[in-house]
Amino acid sequence: MYDPLSPVFWEIEGYGTVYAGDSFFNDHERVLAWYIIDEITLEPKSGDSMTELEPVFWVSDMDGHDPMGLTESELVTYLPNK
Repeated sequence: MYDPLSPVFWEIEGYGTVYAGDSFFNDHERVLAWYIIDEITLEPKSGDSMTELEPVFWVSDMDGHDPMGLTESELVTYLPNK
């Protein structure tokens, strides 16, 4: 069933299309781990309104540990330019 608040992909200007299930390498601050995008959700920007939504990329390492939610601006720091 399609959930409009949980898209399976998101277009990021300058980086291309990012899909749930995509992986990326995190070498930030010597973490050195592969991460996978588990889910993309649309969340309220201000936390109190559903009028402005932004994507949140829920990621974890390949073993399902170290989960975190990244905004688009946080995620692009891990992505190569296309």
